[in-house]
Amino acid sequence: MKIILIHGKDTDPTKKWYPWFAAEAEKLGYTFIAPFLPKAADPVMQEWLTEIDKTHPGADSILVGHSRGGVAVLRWLEAQPADVHVKKVILIATNSGRLADKAIPEESNYGFYTEAGYDFNKIKSHCKNFIMFHSTDDPWVPFSAGEFNAKGLNAKFLKFNGYMHFGHGVETIPELLDEIKMLLPKV
Repeated sequence: MKIILIHGKDTDPTKKWYPWFAAEAEKLGYTFIAPFLPKAADPVMQEWLTEIDKTHPGADSILVGHSRGGVAVLRWLEAQPADVHVKKVILIATNSGRLADKAIPEESNYGFYTEAGYDFNKIKSHCKNFIMFHSTDDPWVPFSAGEFNAKGLNAKFLKFNGYMHFGHGVETIPELLDEIKMLLPKV
């Protein structure tokens, strides 16, 4: 199995909790892929979707999206043909995809947000196992966005306090590793 991490805006796979997660996933025997997404400071959705395509997600894949990366994961799933399926999707501090919920209204959009938000039915046709991580004190993505996504995806919703946006200062997320371990074969 493989884990594909899609990082957030203004960062890359060498920062935050990402290196810890890569090391832990590899210790468990997973193939770990975390592409450096282009123009992370001012991302363009289609460019990020192209990078996700290059990782070749499939039935043996776990997609993990943090912040804007979670939005990209959901948009990627929306765009897939009917025969594409992934094993599990874990979204961390992911916004609703609705223009009205954009964290910084004056910030560029480039396809991440729409008036309608996500097509949850289309997304769920590609995966049956969704997990949402959201902290009640997130200063960028409202907690209500996490609740909204969890409801739309019929996702398991893990509520945190003190993790803020799961960004700077968060070096590990043990609960994330717990969710990954659940998929390992029982010995």
